[in-house]
Amino acid sequence: MATVVRNAIAYVTRRRYRTLIILGILTLVLACIHVCLNIIISSDSMEKSLYKASNSSLSIVRKGDQGTFEVKNFADLKRIKEVSEVIPKYEGVAALEGSSVILGNQSVKRDDVPSELRNAVSAKSTTSTEREVLFSSGVFSLDEGRHIGSKDRGKVLVHRKFAEKNKLKLHDKITMRFLNSGEMSEIGELSGESGAQSAMEGKGSSGEAETFEIVGIYSGKMQEQHSGLPSDLSENTIFTDYESSQKSLGYAEGSHVASTVTVTADSPEKLESVSKNIRKLNVDWSKFEISKNNAAFHAASESLAGVKSIMRIMTLAILGCGTIVLSLILMLWLRERIYEIGILLSIGVSKLAIVGQFIVELVLVSIPAMISALIVGQITFSFIVDGFVASGESEALAGLLSRGGMYTSFISFGMSYVLLLMIIIGSVVITSGAILIRRPKEILSKIS
Repeated sequence: MATVVRNAIAYVTRRRYRTLIILGILTLVLACIHVCLNIIISSDSMEKSLYKASNSSLSIVRKGDQGTFEVKNFADLKRIKEVSEVIPKYEGVAALEGSSVILGNQSVKRDDVPSELRNAVSAKSTTSTEREVLFSSGVFSLDEGRHIGSKDRGKVLVHRKFAEKNKLKLHDKITMRFLNSGEMSEIGELSGESGAQSAMEGKGSSGEAETFEIVGIYSGKMQEQHSGLPSDLSENTIFTDYESSQKSLGYAEGSHVASTVTVTADSPEKLESVSKNIRKLNVDWSKFEISKNNAAFHAASESLAGVKSIMRIMTLAILGCGTIVLSLILMLWLRERIYEIGILLSIGVSKLAIVGQFIVELVLVSIPAMISALIVGQITFSFIVDGFVASGESEALAGLLSRGGMYTSFISFGMSYVLLLMIIIGSVVITSGAILIRRPKEILSKIS
Protein backbone atom coordinates (compact mmCIF):
# COMPACT_ATOMS: atom_id res chain seq x y z
CA MET A 1 0.00 0.00 0.00
CA ALA A 2 2.87 2.34 0.84
CA THR A 3 4.33 1.74 -2.60
CA VAL A 4 1.01 2.56 -4.27
CA VAL A 5 0.72 5.85 -2.36
CA ARG A 6 4.35 6.75 -3.04
CA ASN A 7 3.95 6.11 -6.78
CA ALA A 8 0.72 8.12 -6.83
CA ILE A 9 2.39 11.11 -5.14
CA ALA A 10 5.30 10.94 -7.59
CA TYR A 11 2.95 10.95 -10.62
CA VAL A 12 0.80 13.83 -9.29
CA THR A 13 3.79 16.06 -8.48
CA ARG A 14 5.58 15.40 -11.78
CA ARG A 15 2.56 15.78 -14.08
CA ARG A 16 1.63 19.27 -12.88
CA TYR A 17 -0.25 20.35 -16.01
CA ARG A 18 -2.48 17.30 -15.95
CA THR A 19 -2.89 17.64 -12.20
CA LEU A 20 -4.14 21.23 -12.57
CA ILE A 21 -6.68 20.16 -15.20
CA ILE A 22 -8.00 17.38 -12.97
CA LEU A 23 -8.01 19.78 -10.02
CA GLY A 24 -10.20 22.21 -11.94
CA ILE A 25 -12.64 19.49 -12.99
CA LEU A 26 -12.92 18.03 -9.48
CA THR A 27 -13.38 21.50 -7.96
CA LEU A 28 -16.21 22.34 -10.35
CA VAL A 29 -17.98 19.01 -9.88
CA LEU A 30 -17.62 19.08 -6.08
CA ALA A 31 -18.77 22.71 -5.81
CA CYS A 32 -21.89 22.05 -7.92
CA ILE A 33 -22.80 18.92 -5.95
CA HIS A 34 -22.27 20.81 -2.69
CA VAL A 35 -24.64 23.62 -3.69
CA CYS A 36 -27.37 21.22 -4.80
CA LEU A 37 -27.10 19.00 -1.72
CA ASN A 38 -26.95 22.01 0.58
CA ILE A 39 -30.37 23.10 -0.69
CA ILE A 40 -31.82 19.57 -0.67
CA ILE A 41 -30.60 18.73 2.84
CA SER A 42 -31.85 22.08 4.13
CA SER A 43 -35.30 21.41 2.68
CA ASP A 44 -36.58 19.37 5.64
CA SER A 45 -35.67 22.00 8.22
CA MET A 46 -36.86 24.68 5.81
CA GLU A 47 -40.22 22.95 5.49
CA LYS A 48 -40.55 22.78 9.26
CA SER A 49 -39.67 26.46 9.52
CA LEU A 50 -42.20 27.32 6.83
CA TYR A 51 -44.85 25.27 8.59
CA LYS A 52 -44.16 26.92 11.93
CA ALA A 53 -43.97 30.42 10.47
CA SER A 54 -47.24 29.97 8.58
CA ASN A 55 -49.09 29.05 11.80
CA SER A 56 -50.96 26.30 9.98
CA SER A 57 -53.89 25.06 12.04
CA LEU A 58 -57.50 23.93 12.12
CA SER A 59 -60.28 26.23 13.32
CA ILE A 60 -63.56 25.03 14.79
CA VAL A 61 -66.43 27.54 14.70
CA ARG A 62 -70.19 27.54 14.83
CA LYS A 63 -71.97 27.33 11.52
CA GLY A 64 -73.87 30.24 10.11
CA ASP A 65 -74.15 32.77 12.91
CA GLN A 66 -70.50 32.55 14.01
CA GLY A 67 -71.57 32.72 17.67
CA THR A 68 -69.80 31.45 20.74
CA PHE A 69 -69.98 27.94 22.18
CA GLU A 70 -68.87 26.14 25.30
CA VAL A 71 -65.30 24.91 25.13
CA LYS A 72 -66.20 21.74 27.02
CA ASN A 73 -67.88 20.50 23.83
CA PHE A 74 -64.37 19.84 22.55
CA ALA A 75 -62.69 18.66 25.76
CA ASP A 76 -61.61 15.44 23.99
CA LEU A 77 -59.38 17.36 21.56
CA LYS A 78 -56.43 17.02 23.94
CA ARG A 79 -56.77 13.24 23.82
CA ILE A 80 -55.84 13.16 20.13
CA LYS A 81 -52.14 12.31 20.24
CA GLU A 82 -51.21 14.29 17.10
CA VAL A 83 -52.58 17.53 18.60
CA SER A 84 -49.79 19.77 19.88
CA GLU A 85 -51.88 22.69 21.11
CA VAL A 86 -55.54 23.63 21.61
CA ILE A 87 -56.10 27.40 21.57
CA PRO A 88 -59.52 28.78 22.54
CA LYS A 89 -60.28 32.28 21.28
CA TYR A 90 -62.99 34.66 22.41
CA GLU A 91 -63.93 37.79 20.48
CA GLY A 92 -66.12 40.38 22.14
CA VAL A 93 -66.45 44.02 23.08
CA ALA A 94 -65.11 45.68 26.22
CA ALA A 95 -65.88 49.11 27.65
CA LEU A 96 -62.86 51.15 28.69
CA GLU A 97 -62.58 52.89 32.04
CA GLY A 98 -59.99 55.62 32.40
CA SER A 99 -58.84 55.41 28.77
CA SER A 100 -60.24 56.77 25.51
CA VAL A 101 -60.72 55.11 22.14
CA ILE A 102 -59.44 56.44 18.83
CA LEU A 103 -62.17 58.33 16.97
CA GLY A 104 -61.35 57.66 13.34
CA ASN A 105 -63.23 58.51 10.18
CA GLN A 106 -65.88 55.93 9.35
CA SER A 107 -68.13 55.61 6.35
CA VAL A 108 -71.09 55.05 8.69
CA LYS A 109 -72.22 57.81 11.07
CA ARG A 110 -74.63 56.90 13.86
CA ASP A 111 -76.42 58.76 16.63
CA ASP A 112 -78.14 55.76 18.25
CA VAL A 113 -75.05 54.29 19.94
CA PRO A 114 -75.32 54.14 23.77
CA SER A 115 -72.79 56.27 25.62
CA GLU A 116 -71.00 53.21 27.05
CA LEU A 117 -70.43 51.75 23.59
CA ARG A 118 -68.90 54.98 22.36
CA ASN A 119 -65.83 54.17 24.43
CA ALA A 120 -65.68 50.44 23.71
CA VAL A 121 -62.92 48.41 22.07
CA SER A 122 -62.86 45.12 20.23
CA ALA A 123 -61.36 42.57 22.62
CA LYS A 124 -59.72 39.48 21.17
CA SER A 125 -58.81 36.96 23.85
CA THR A 126 -56.54 33.98 23.25
CA THR A 127 -53.98 31.79 24.97
CA SER A 128 -51.38 32.59 22.28
CA THR A 129 -51.35 35.88 20.38
CA GLU A 130 -48.33 34.65 18.45
CA ARG A 131 -50.68 32.14 16.78
CA GLU A 132 -53.20 34.87 15.99
CA VAL A 133 -53.63 35.08 12.22
CA LEU A 134 -53.47 38.88 12.26
CA PHE A 135 -49.90 38.64 13.54
CA SER A 136 -48.74 35.55 11.64
CA SER A 137 -50.00 37.03 8.35
CA GLY A 138 -48.12 40.27 8.94
CA VAL A 139 -51.23 42.47 9.15
CA PHE A 140 -50.18 43.41 12.68
CA SER A 141 -46.58 43.43 13.86
CA LEU A 142 -45.35 43.49 17.44
CA ASP A 143 -43.17 46.59 17.88
CA GLU A 144 -42.43 46.45 21.59
CA GLY A 145 -42.72 43.90 24.37
CA ARG A 146 -43.80 40.30 23.90
CA HIS A 147 -46.75 38.14 22.92
CA ILE A 148 -49.32 36.78 25.35
CA GLY A 149 -48.88 33.12 26.32
CA SER A 150 -51.06 30.45 27.91
CA LYS A 151 -49.77 31.18 31.44
CA ASP A 152 -50.43 34.93 31.32
CA ARG A 153 -53.18 36.47 33.41
CA GLY A 154 -54.32 40.08 33.24
CA LYS A 155 -52.14 40.94 30.22
CA VAL A 156 -52.96 42.89 27.05
CA LEU A 157 -51.47 44.04 23.73
CA VAL A 158 -52.54 47.48 22.53
CA HIS A 159 -52.16 49.36 19.27
CA ARG A 160 -49.40 51.99 19.10
CA LYS A 161 -51.81 54.82 18.21
CA PHE A 162 -54.07 53.85 21.12
CA ALA A 163 -51.06 53.86 23.45
CA GLU A 164 -49.88 57.24 22.15
CA LYS A 165 -53.29 58.86 22.59
CA ASN A 166 -53.59 57.61 26.16
CA LYS A 167 -49.87 58.16 26.91
CA LEU A 168 -49.37 54.50 27.73
CA LYS A 169 -46.18 52.45 27.65
CA LEU A 170 -45.12 48.90 28.47
CA HIS A 171 -46.19 47.68 31.93
CA ASP A 172 -48.74 50.47 32.34
CA LYS A 173 -52.25 49.41 33.36
CA ILE A 174 -55.64 49.84 31.67
CA THR A 175 -59.07 48.99 33.02
CA MET A 176 -61.92 47.62 30.95
CA ARG A 177 -65.11 45.60 31.35
CA PHE A 178 -66.14 42.83 28.98
CA LEU A 179 -69.75 43.21 27.93
CA ASN A 180 -71.98 40.28 28.88
CA SER A 181 -74.41 38.38 26.67
CA GLY A 182 -77.29 40.81 27.19
CA GLU A 183 -75.19 43.81 26.27
CA MET A 184 -73.70 41.89 23.36
CA SER A 185 -77.19 41.24 22.03
CA GLU A 186 -77.91 44.96 22.26
CA ILE A 187 -74.81 45.69 20.21
CA GLY A 188 -75.92 43.08 17.70
CA GLU A 189 -79.23 44.87 17.28
CA LEU A 190 -77.50 48.21 16.87
CA SER A 191 -74.65 47.21 14.60
CA GLY A 192 -75.75 44.12 12.78
CA GLU A 193 -73.35 42.07 14.90
CA SER A 194 -70.26 44.19 14.26
CA GLY A 195 -67.68 43.04 16.77
CA ALA A 196 -70.17 40.89 18.67
CA GLN A 197 -71.64 37.43 18.74
CA SER A 198 -75.37 36.97 18.25
CA ALA A 199 -75.46 33.39 19.46
CA MET A 200 -74.20 32.56 22.92
CA GLU A 201 -73.82 29.33 24.86
CA GLY A 202 -73.19 29.35 28.58
CA LYS A 203 -74.48 31.94 31.02
CA GLY A 204 -72.07 34.60 32.12
CA SER A 205 -72.93 37.09 34.84
CA SER A 206 -72.58 40.84 34.42
CA GLY A 207 -69.08 41.69 33.33
CA GLU A 208 -66.83 43.18 36.00
CA ALA A 209 -64.09 45.73 35.39
CA GLU A 210 -60.61 44.18 35.33
CA THR A 211 -57.18 45.79 35.35
CA PHE A 212 -54.74 44.62 32.69
CA GLU A 213 -51.01 45.14 32.27
CA ILE A 214 -49.67 46.16 28.84
CA VAL A 215 -47.00 43.62 27.82
CA GLY A 216 -46.86 44.45 24.12
CA ILE A 217 -47.47 47.30 21.68
CA TYR A 218 -48.23 46.52 18.03
CA SER A 219 -48.90 48.42 14.82
CA GLY A 220 -50.71 47.75 11.56
CA LYS A 221 -54.05 48.09 9.86
CA MET A 222 -56.54 45.26 9.27
CA GLN A 223 -59.48 45.20 6.90
CA GLU A 224 -62.26 46.97 8.75
CA GLN A 225 -66.02 46.70 8.47
CA HIS A 226 -67.39 50.05 9.52
CA SER A 227 -70.72 50.07 11.37
CA GLY A 228 -70.39 53.28 13.33
CA LEU A 229 -68.81 51.77 16.44
CA PRO A 230 -65.27 52.68 17.57
CA SER A 231 -64.58 48.97 18.14
CA ASP A 232 -64.52 48.53 14.34
CA LEU A 233 -61.16 50.29 14.06
CA SER A 234 -57.79 48.52 14.14
CA GLU A 235 -56.48 51.09 16.60
CA ASN A 236 -59.23 50.13 19.05
CA THR A 237 -58.47 46.41 18.93
CA ILE A 238 -57.00 45.01 22.14
CA PHE A 239 -55.66 41.49 22.62
CA THR A 240 -56.06 39.94 26.07
CA ASP A 241 -55.30 36.61 27.68
CA TYR A 242 -58.17 34.16 27.44
CA GLU A 243 -58.58 33.33 31.13
CA SER A 244 -59.01 36.98 32.11
CA SER A 245 -61.78 37.45 29.56
CA GLN A 246 -63.69 34.49 30.98
CA LYS A 247 -63.19 35.73 34.54
CA SER A 248 -64.41 39.20 33.61
CA LEU A 249 -67.50 37.72 31.95
CA GLY A 250 -68.22 35.58 35.00
CA TYR A 251 -67.87 32.18 33.38
CA ALA A 252 -66.95 29.36 35.73
CA GLU A 253 -63.99 27.05 35.04
CA GLY A 254 -66.08 24.34 33.39
CA SER A 255 -68.27 26.64 31.32
CA HIS A 256 -65.77 28.77 29.39
CA VAL A 257 -66.94 29.93 25.98
CA ALA A 258 -65.07 30.61 22.76
CA SER A 259 -65.72 32.08 19.35
CA THR A 260 -63.12 29.77 17.81
CA VAL A 261 -61.07 26.79 18.94
CA THR A 262 -57.80 26.52 17.05
CA VAL A 263 -55.97 23.18 16.89
CA THR A 264 -52.31 22.85 15.87
CA ALA A 265 -50.01 19.94 15.03
CA ASP A 266 -46.24 19.59 14.59
CA SER A 267 -46.28 18.74 10.87
CA PRO A 268 -48.56 18.92 7.80
CA GLU A 269 -49.03 15.13 7.91
CA LYS A 270 -50.11 15.22 11.55
CA LEU A 271 -52.49 18.10 10.81
CA GLU A 272 -54.25 15.96 8.21
CA SER A 273 -54.53 13.12 10.73
CA VAL A 274 -55.89 15.52 13.37
CA SER A 275 -58.54 16.74 10.92
CA LYS A 276 -59.78 13.17 10.39
CA ASN A 277 -59.76 12.33 14.10
CA ILE A 278 -61.62 15.49 15.10
CA ARG A 279 -64.55 14.50 12.93
CA LYS A 280 -64.77 11.24 14.88
CA LEU A 281 -65.46 13.11 18.15
CA ASN A 282 -68.90 12.84 19.70
CA VAL A 283 -70.01 16.31 18.61
CA ASP A 284 -73.11 17.53 16.83
CA TRP A 285 -71.39 18.50 13.59
CA SER A 286 -74.58 20.00 12.22
CA LYS A 287 -73.77 23.01 14.43
CA PHE A 288 -70.03 23.24 13.83
CA GLU A 289 -67.57 23.36 10.96
CA ILE A 290 -63.82 22.87 10.60
CA SER A 291 -61.67 25.07 8.40
CA LYS A 292 -57.99 24.69 7.54
CA ASN A 293 -55.63 27.62 7.96
CA ASN A 294 -52.74 26.32 5.86
CA ALA A 295 -53.00 28.28 2.62
CA ALA A 296 -49.85 30.27 3.41
CA PHE A 297 -47.88 27.08 4.07
CA HIS A 298 -49.03 25.43 0.84
CA ALA A 299 -48.15 28.52 -1.19
CA ALA A 300 -44.64 28.61 0.28
CA SER A 301 -44.13 24.84 0.18
CA GLU A 302 -44.98 24.74 -3.54
CA SER A 303 -42.02 27.05 -4.21
CA LEU A 304 -39.85 24.87 -1.96
CA ALA A 305 -40.97 21.68 -3.71
CA GLY A 306 -40.10 23.20 -7.08
CA VAL A 307 -36.63 24.14 -5.89
CA LYS A 308 -36.06 20.66 -4.40
CA SER A 309 -37.13 19.00 -7.65
CA ILE A 310 -34.78 21.17 -9.70
CA MET A 311 -31.89 20.50 -7.31
CA ARG A 312 -32.41 16.72 -7.48
CA ILE A 313 -32.37 16.79 -11.28
CA MET A 314 -29.28 19.00 -11.27
CA THR A 315 -27.50 16.70 -8.80
CA LEU A 316 -28.13 13.64 -10.97
CA ALA A 317 -27.06 15.56 -14.07
CA ILE A 318 -23.85 16.71 -12.39
CA LEU A 319 -23.06 13.18 -11.21
CA GLY A 320 -23.61 11.81 -14.72
CA CYS A 321 -21.77 14.57 -16.54
CA GLY A 322 -18.92 14.54 -14.04
CA THR A 323 -18.44 10.80 -14.47
CA ILE A 324 -18.52 11.06 -18.26
CA VAL A 325 -16.10 14.01 -18.51
CA LEU A 326 -13.66 12.54 -16.02
CA SER A 327 -13.82 9.13 -17.72
CA LEU A 328 -13.09 10.63 -21.16
CA ILE A 329 -10.08 12.55 -19.88
CA LEU A 330 -8.76 9.54 -17.98
CA MET A 331 -9.26 7.36 -21.02
CA LEU A 332 -7.07 9.64 -23.14
CA TRP A 333 -4.37 9.80 -20.51
CA LEU A 334 -4.56 6.10 -19.76
CA ARG A 335 -3.61 5.28 -23.32
CA GLU A 336 -0.42 7.23 -22.83
CA ARG A 337 0.26 5.20 -19.69
CA ILE A 338 -0.02 1.83 -21.41
CA TYR A 339 3.75 1.41 -21.15
CA GLU A 340 3.65 2.14 -17.43
CA ILE A 341 0.86 -0.39 -16.96
CA GLY A 342 2.75 -3.01 -18.95
CA ILE A 343 5.93 -2.52 -16.94
CA LEU A 344 4.05 -2.72 -13.65
CA LEU A 345 2.36 -5.93 -14.75
CA SER A 346 5.69 -7.39 -15.94
CA ILE A 347 7.32 -6.90 -12.56
CA GLY A 348 4.44 -8.63 -10.83
CA VAL A 349 2.26 -5.71 -9.66
CA SER A 350 -1.34 -6.83 -9.44
CA LYS A 351 -4.12 -5.23 -11.47
CA LEU A 352 -5.90 -4.26 -8.24
CA ALA A 353 -2.80 -2.33 -7.10
CA ILE A 354 -2.58 -0.50 -10.43
CA VAL A 355 -6.25 0.54 -10.24
CA GLY A 356 -5.69 1.54 -6.62
CA GLN A 357 -2.81 3.80 -7.67
CA PHE A 358 -5.00 5.56 -10.23
CA ILE A 359 -7.69 6.11 -7.58
CA VAL A 360 -5.17 7.37 -5.01
CA GLU A 361 -3.81 9.84 -7.57
CA LEU A 362 -7.25 11.38 -8.06
CA VAL A 363 -7.97 11.35 -4.32
CA LEU A 364 -4.74 13.25 -3.69
CA VAL A 365 -5.78 15.87 -6.23
CA SER A 366 -9.28 16.04 -4.65
CA ILE A 367 -7.84 17.13 -1.29
CA PRO A 368 -6.85 20.66 -2.41
CA ALA A 369 -10.00 20.65 -4.55
CA MET A 370 -12.03 20.41 -1.32
CA ILE A 371 -10.87 23.84 -0.14
CA SER A 372 -11.45 25.60 -3.44
CA ALA A 373 -14.82 23.82 -3.95
CA LEU A 374 -16.02 24.88 -0.49
CA ILE A 375 -15.25 28.52 -1.27
CA VAL A 376 -16.75 28.39 -4.77
CA GLY A 377 -19.79 26.51 -3.45
CA GLN A 378 -20.53 29.08 -0.74
CA ILE A 379 -20.19 31.96 -3.19
CA THR A 380 -22.52 30.21 -5.66
CA PHE A 381 -25.00 29.47 -2.88
CA SER A 382 -25.02 33.16 -1.92
CA PHE A 383 -25.75 34.09 -5.54
CA ILE A 384 -28.69 31.68 -5.57
CA VAL A 385 -30.13 33.19 -2.37
CA ASP A 386 -29.67 36.71 -3.77
CA GLY A 387 -31.46 35.56 -6.91
CA PHE A 388 -34.49 34.51 -4.87
CA VAL A 389 -34.48 37.85 -3.08
CA ALA A 390 -34.31 39.70 -6.39
CA SER A 391 -37.31 37.74 -7.68
CA GLY A 392 -39.47 39.46 -5.05
CA GLU A 393 -41.93 36.58 -4.70
CA SER A 394 -39.54 34.26 -2.86
CA GLU A 395 -38.04 36.46 -0.14
CA ALA A 396 -39.36 34.23 2.65
CA LEU A 397 -37.90 31.15 0.99
CA ALA A 398 -34.58 32.94 0.47
CA GLY A 399 -34.51 33.87 4.13
CA LEU A 400 -34.99 30.25 5.13
CA LEU A 401 -32.32 29.12 2.66
CA SER A 402 -29.81 31.55 4.12
CA ARG A 403 -30.54 30.25 7.63
CA GLY A 404 -29.23 26.78 6.87
CA GLY A 405 -26.19 27.36 9.06
CA MET A 406 -22.64 26.00 9.05
CA TYR A 407 -23.72 22.60 10.37
CA THR A 408 -25.96 21.96 7.38
CA SER A 409 -23.26 23.27 5.06
CA PHE A 410 -20.60 20.90 6.41
CA ILE A 411 -22.99 17.93 6.36
CA SER A 412 -23.87 18.59 2.72
CA PHE A 413 -20.20 19.12 1.86
CA GLY A 414 -19.24 15.80 3.45
CA MET A 415 -21.92 14.01 1.45
CA SER A 416 -20.79 15.85 -1.68
CA TYR A 417 -17.23 14.63 -1.20
CA VAL A 418 -18.45 11.06 -0.77
CA LEU A 419 -20.30 11.37 -4.09
CA LEU A 420 -17.14 12.79 -5.67
CA LEU A 421 -15.19 9.74 -4.48
CA MET A 422 -17.85 7.54 -6.08
CA ILE A 423 -17.39 9.46 -9.35
CA ILE A 424 -13.60 8.98 -9.11
CA ILE A 425 -13.88 5.25 -8.44
CA GLY A 426 -16.48 4.79 -11.16
CA SER A 427 -14.46 6.74 -13.71
CA VAL A 428 -11.27 4.82 -12.96
CA VAL A 429 -13.02 1.46 -13.14
CA ILE A 430 -14.69 2.37 -16.45
CA THR A 431 -11.52 3.66 -18.12
CA SER A 432 -9.01 1.14 -16.79
CA GLY A 433 -11.31 -1.84 -17.08
CA ALA A 434 -10.94 -2.05 -20.85
CA ILE A 435 -7.17 -2.48 -20.42
CA LEU A 436 -6.98 -4.45 -17.22
CA ILE A 437 -9.39 -7.15 -18.34
CA ARG A 438 -6.74 -8.20 -20.80
CA ARG A 439 -4.01 -10.55 -19.84
CA PRO A 440 -0.54 -9.06 -19.11
CA LYS A 441 0.84 -10.91 -22.17
CA GLU A 442 -1.59 -9.06 -24.49
CA ILE A 443 -0.70 -5.67 -23.04
CA LEU A 444 3.06 -6.36 -23.27
CA SER A 445 2.73 -7.57 -26.86
CA LYS A 446 1.05 -4.26 -27.80
CA ILE A 447 3.93 -2.36 -26.29
CA SER A 448 6.44 -4.34 -28.31
